Amino acid sequence: MSDQSNQSELETHLFFLCTQVVYRRNHLLQDALRPLEILPTEYRILSAVLRKGPLTMQELAQWTAYERTRVTRILHAMEARAWIERSTSAQDKRSVVVQITESGREMFWQAKVIVDQVTDLAMSDNSEEEIAQLRHGLTVLRKKLMAMES
Repeated sequence: MSDQSNQSELETHLFFLCTQVVYRRNHLLQDALRPLEILPTEYRILSAVLRKGPLTMQELAQWTAYERTRVTRILHAMEARAWIERSTSAQDKRSVVVQITESGREMFWQAKVIVDQVTDLAMSDNSEEEIAQLRHGLTVLRKKLMAMES
């Protein structure tokens, strides 16, 4: 295979494209969120905890797709800013539960405006049908990959 053919293959490989999209969006979000002094990783955690309710560390790691050790490091900074609270689970004393505070809720809604603007602009060249097809395909792929992890 020629070098040009290999290059073309890389540029159209699904997982290469997914990685590029996520990386480039995160970079844009990091710049856009800087005035609020919140990182995209922190926004993702606030989003998961707000939308899914109090979550254990394991559940939070699953919803954010971050390693538990990374979640723990991120939560330290978020707890220091009073955006989240950690407590021992009433059902399992070995488990830690994370919940959002009122301050965290306010930060989430401020950041969401910016995140939505960046996302809408990034997707503005795609039709609703294209977005729906992409969402469906990625949902099927995510489900398959999660099943393979088990």
